[in-house]
Parts: sequence; C-alpha cells; structure tokens
Amino acid sequence: MSTIVSARAAPASGIIEKAFVVLVLILSLGAFTNLSITGPIETQNMGIVWMQVLWSFLYVITLVLYLRGCDKPLRRLFIVSPLIAVVAFAFLSVFWSQDPALSLRRSMALVLSLIFGVYFASRFSQKVQLRLLAWALGFCIVASLFFEVLGLNPSQGFPGWYGVFDIKNELGQAMVLSAMVFGFWKKVEPKYGGIATAGIVASVTLLALSLAMTEVVVFAVLIVLVPYLRWALRMGRRGLAWGVTILLLAGTLSIFYAATHLEEVTGLLGKDPAMTGRLPLWIVAGVMALQRPWFGYGFNAFWLPDQTYTPRIWHMLTWMPPQAHNGVLELWLELGIVGTVLFLVVFAYYLAKAAKFLRHNFDPAAAWPMAFLIFLFLSNLTTAFFLQGNNIYFILYVGLATTMYTKGSKELTAAGARPRPNHV
Repeated sequence: MSTIVSARAAPASGIIEKAFVVLVLILSLGAFTNLSITGPIETQNMGIVWMQVLWSFLYVITLVLYLRGCDKPLRRLFIVSPLIAVVAFAFLSVFWSQDPALSLRRSMALVLSLIFGVYFASRFSQKVQLRLLAWALGFCIVASLFFEVLGLNPSQGFPGWYGVFDIKNELGQAMVLSAMVFGFWKKVEPKYGGIATAGIVASVTLLALSLAMTEVVVFAVLIVLVPYLRWALRMGRRGLAWGVTILLLAGTLSIFYAATHLEEVTGLLGKDPAMTGRLPLWIVAGVMALQRPWFGYGFNAFWLPDQTYTPRIWHMLTWMPPQAHNGVLELWLELGIVGTVLFLVVFAYYLAKAAKFLRHNFDPAAAWPMAFLIFLFLSNLTTAFFLQGNNIYFILYVGLATTMYTKGSKELTAAGARPRPNHV
C-alpha cells in the first residue's frame, strides 16, 4: 500500500483520554453485561437497548478524538484497507440479509470498531497500548474476584467461575488475553515488572478457576508455540524451513492422534466425544450453510428466533446456541463462501505480515501481533468472534494491523525509504 500520511504535532494524550480508552476496552471485553441479560435466551442475541445507546455515545467521542488527535484521519484509515474490504463485504450483505436492519446496525458497529482500532494504534505507541490493555484487564481481574467471592454473579451455581462475564468461556478467553498482555508489558516496561507478574499469576489463576478447558489448551499451545516461532523466524532461511517443517509435522501428527483417539482426548478435557453438543451443532450448521453457500444469510442474520429453522435447530439439539461455536463456520453462515474466503485471505496476509514483523523487529513486543493472531484463530475453533462489532478482539486485530504498518514504515524511513504514516 502506498498511501502517504504526513506528520504533524498532535496534542499529547491526557489522563482523561486514556481513562476513556480503558473504559471502551473494558466494555468491549463484554464485562458486566451479565448483570443486564434477562429473559429467555431466544432474545439475548438481539442486543441490549441501553448498551446500544452507550456505544453510540462512546463512538461519537471516539470520532472526535480521532479527528482531533490523528493527522489526515481519512487517509490513515486506509492503512488497514484489507480489513476495510472485509468490513465492506459485511456491510454489503445488507442487500441479501434475512434481517437487513439488524445487519445494517451490526455492520455500522463493525465500521466504528474499526475506526476505534485505528485510533487506538495511531494515537498510542505499542508500549502505551499494552499499558492501557493491562489497566483494563487488571480491572476485570479484580472485579471478577470480588464478584465470585461476594456471590454477585447471577450465573453462579454452574461449574466454573464466570467473574464479570456472562459465561465461563468469556472469562477464559479474557484471561488468556490478559496473561499475554501482562507478559509482553513486563518485557516492554520492566519497571512495572512486579505488577505485571501479579497480573500474569492472577490471570492464570482465574483461567484455571473458569474451567474453560478449551482456553486452557489454547494458553498451553501459546506458551510453547510463540517462543518456538520467535526462534524459528529469526533463523536463516534453512533454519526457518526446517522450523516450519517440524511445526507442520508436529501439527499433523497431533491432529491425527486426536482424531483417532477422540474419546480419550476429549475425556482429558472433561468433555464428551460430541464436544458438549458442538459436533451435532457443526453438522447442522454446515447443512444450513449449504442452503445458501455463496453469500450466506447476512451479517449477524442467521440465528434469528423469528426464522422457522432456528427453533427447529434448537429443538433438535436440545439446547439454544446463539452462534455456530466455530469462527469459520459462523462466517460461512453469515457471509457465505465468498465472504469467508475473503476473511481468511486477509487473515493469512496479516499472519504473514506478523511473521515478517517478528523476524525483522527485535523490540520486546515484536511477537505480540503473531501471538495475538494465533490466539484469535485457536479460540475461534470452538466459539465465534472473528468478526464482531464492539468487540475487543476485532479492535485489537485492527490495532495490530495498524501498528505493524506504521512501525514498519518507520524502519523504512530510517533506511532512507519514502516516508509513510508516522506512529503518534
């Protein structure tokens, strides 16, 4: 991409602006929505009115801060043009959606989340990004401990801790992210090493108490895989080739073993071979995706309680899933093969960019984009949040795409290349 963004002195970010960003990050984690979800599950995926109003207000502030604090904001957005293409396709699905109004509203939230992600990465250095994330996640850790100890979570009574989240898997995902953030923050700002270490310990503790076994596995894989990739990517070409070959071989053997010992593997995770109802769900969702294979049912417009097939699916499965519990399958249902392939191509592009970023960048947090993308992909194997508005994982996806572009541009500029966007 050849867009050039000239630099100018931007007003320094103050404590109020940083507090606002932390608030948005906390809300985008889905924290405290467990206190507002009432009524039958059939209505829970249709949105909460007061949250929609709150997010609208927050995005107005975001736009003001973005226009005020970032130079040439319109051009800066096109730093993440591959992601804009994905968001634009979701927006276009309004024309074939089963619920055009819902798809339009959710697409607008996705657009505004993208703007916040670009603002977040453009306004703050990678060091400050990690610090703000640590504040937000640290607040959720403390609040989750209070909620569980004092019995404030209305979801109590089910196995595992929920903290300030609606389900234990959300707590598990947040704590994997938290452990990663505190780990990288500790490297970037060693003077906060004690606080960061406490954050890591608390995150791992809450992850274990959540009993979200999928996220426990994801965390274990990240602990092994990220250091290995850091080593392999910084080897010479021959070392890199051998490293990738060994990784692919290990992955293939692991998948083969899991497939041939399904009952044993799922038993170790405390689940049945049907993955707690996910396997029948995936089969049914796949069949439904084949009914509208190319463009899907519209963005966020499949699991609608007023569609005749939804109650039938819930009755057949004997539970009421509000999503396909697999990110790729959910994309296929919503945006069809065309949208899914577009998303995966863009994801592969940023994964390759993260690998290049790690290989040529020796900053303490150089592995952060790669670690986050691996976490995002693995977590979406059993749940679906690849493409969601008002969602921290999409915001961080946009943010790291922006950060990799701007930091790479700085290195090129230092080497005498043509100037590109400056990191504020």
